[in-house]
Amino acid sequence: MNCTPITSVAVILAASQLFAVTGMPITEHAQAASAAQAPASPPAKAIAWPKDEAGLNTLATGLLEGWFQKMVSKDRAGIEAGMQPNFQRINFEGSFDRTAEVAAIASLGVTSPKISGVRATRVGDALVVTCLIKVGESLDGKKLPSEPAPRLGVWQQVDGAWQLAAWASLEMPAVRPAPTAPRFAGDAALNATGSALLAKLLNAQHTKDLPTFDGMLAEGFQVVNFKGQKERADMLRGAKIATTEAPTIADARTTQCGDLTIVTCNLTMGQKVGWDTVPADPAPFLAVFQGSGAAAKAIAFANTNKPK
Repeated sequence: MNCTPITSVAVILAASQLFAVTGMPITEHAQAASAAQAPASPPAKAIAWPKDEAGLNTLATGLLEGWFQKMVSKDRAGIEAGMQPNFQRINFEGSFDRTAEVAAIASLGVTSPKISGVRATRVGDALVVTCLIKVGESLDGKKLPSEPAPRLGVWQQVDGAWQLAAWASLEMPAVRPAPTAPRFAGDAALNATGSALLAKLLNAQHTKDLPTFDGMLAEGFQVVNFKGQKERADMLRGAKIATTEAPTIADARTTQCGDLTIVTCNLTMGQKVGWDTVPADPAPFLAVFQGSGAAAKAIAFANTNKPK
């Protein structure tokens, strides 16, 4: 008996039933099934953290040198790749987001820097770095002072690469001008949340609610201000002996990078610390918090205000 015709009919019938069920030809169905079974791309391999302070400082020095090399060479692609989408930066002018920062670097004249005093701490998944940098910079055709000035950077690993979440530069003219408005609007609700978080911490400092102030500073916290590079113990000691005015926060901008909340603002908060008096003048300020809600802790501050 010749069974070929019967087999052909069965195959055609099965194919028509498959098409009716799936709504696609057999070849397309096979391709879709193959695509569905294709394994997902493996996640980028995490970079191993250094095991000690010396290793952290070496890592930080390399990141700093790489960042400034991109600025000197005007490597726009490298600059953009080195910042997280919700990056923020402050200097004596005010606050910048990622888009404004790229434009600012393009117009900034930078020579090769001399980096010193690198201090790096690990706080959770964040690398907090402070240093002194001597570099020739010109802004709008005017040269800025070339003395070593404090810088602060906060990096995180994103898809197997180090990217900046926040940056602060305290290089400025001898007489600090009034700050300008932020270069971006941000999200109104998020801005308000960040402002309230910062106000809670600064008010604890002002009222000398030291348990609250202490509890909101993370181990590994660092700050740069007119006195240079300071650490958590310095902040706690200053909070005990300094006399501060009630803080006024204006132009707050808040962004989020992973578990970090970056808050920038123009802060008015006069202080008297020993022989130094910091005027109650608006000055760009940056704070980086880790965590959320009542568990949020500050890991980094940068304050551009200074005695007159």
